[in-house]
Amino acid sequence: MDFVKSWVIGVCLTLVVCAVFSLVAPHGSMGRFAKVIISVFIFISLIYPFADFDFSQLSAEGMDIEAQFEDTQLELSSSQVENIVGNVLLSHGVSGAEVECRASQTAEGISIDSVEVLLTDSTSPDDARRWILDETGVAAQVSSATESKGSALDD
Repeated sequence: MDFVKSWVIGVCLTLVVCAVFSLVAPHGSMGRFAKVIISVFIFISLIYPFADFDFSQLSAEGMDIEAQFEDTQLELSSSQVENIVGNVLLSHGVSGAEVECRASQTAEGISIDSVEVLLTDSTSPDDARRWILDETGVAAQVSSATESKGSALDD
């Protein structure tokens, strides 16, 4: 970051100095020559700091933008599927269901690996599974919190 800061300061100072020289430069053919020299000076001052810059410093370790983008896509896709499934259940009067979607990145795009739904009310898991499949095309794994409590008590 220090490199960029010093480069910007150098460019600003160069432009100020060149503006002053441009104002005092004579007019006519000599003035045109002076302006060409000033332009070359600006160009060299812009490029010179990069001559001995170590470009290996620009490697973005820990800042893998592509991986971050893919992670964000996966999170958004999972969240969107969870919202859609939740809205399907809400449209059928099921409230408080917990929906969890797992997705992965493939060569073709994003693949939905699994959708798990935990019903917290007395809705039949088979009905909820059918509603989700009919309206979204997603084969969700649906279980009921009341069934798992009952099976735990039976043991």
